[in-house]
Amino acid sequence: YAVDGGSVGPHFDQYDVFLVQGLGQRRWQVGPRCDANTALLGHEDLGLLPGFEVKHDWLLEAGDILYLPPGYAHHGFGVGDDCMSYSIGFRAPSRADLLSHWADAVIDGLGEDDRYTDGTLVPVVNPGEIDAATIKRAHDMVRGLLADGDAFAAWFGRFATAPKYPELQARPQRPLDPPRFAARLARGGRLVRAPASRYGFVRHGRAVTLFVDGDAIECRGAAARLAERLCAHNTWPNVAADLRTAAALELALDLYNRGALLFDHGR
Repeated sequence: YAVDGGSVGPHFDQYDVFLVQGLGQRRWQVGPRCDANTALLGHEDLGLLPGFEVKHDWLLEAGDILYLPPGYAHHGFGVGDDCMSYSIGFRAPSRADLLSHWADAVIDGLGEDDRYTDGTLVPVVNPGEIDAATIKRAHDMVRGLLADGDAFAAWFGRFATAPKYPELQARPQRPLDPPRFAARLARGGRLVRAPASRYGFVRHGRAVTLFVDGDAIECRGAAARLAERLCAHNTWPNVAADLRTAAALELALDLYNRGALLFDHGR
């Protein structure tokens, strides 16, 4: 929200951002692309810029949307009173994010007895030398775990679908058992994905691992086909056909009781 001239100042950030004008007018000026070497004013929360070169200039009316790629300097300020803008940002993980979280996941699976040993190494002439064989042995010990592609895929699915706002996740107050769930469907209940839930899957031949809100579910056959459809659509019209098998019905019920599927109360 801003009154006439209200602004946070010229800045840049690392989001793919859609700037939606909801009420009134806001002028957006866009400058050059910035990076880690760009001079900043030192604000702890914003990448505020001491200087700003305007390369593009737009006046957004109610309903207009401006897209900004990550890293571009921009300056928005209200034009007239009662200016309301919505900033919808999508932030990709950095290399540091991926490395840090993946390493933490690997460490969680290690025991105290998993330690470096050098019983087969040949002694060096100078006891203070850390020779190439020692370095390679230690490096291989670390690299072997971090280079496990299957383990990384299983972790990445959970990482990529983990809820960003857990407080928006809500399990049903009354979980359903299979008979009551089937009866609800038979009465014309229409299932939709929970708006706050995040879905993804990794394929393993004909099977898939379905990732929902940071959890992994192994799916085969009809359950795997349902998992793929759930990842492709927020809702689907032919529920009865997709849930004909016990495996698919069991998966749908599990997701409902997790709060990741909902009954559309409009039907």
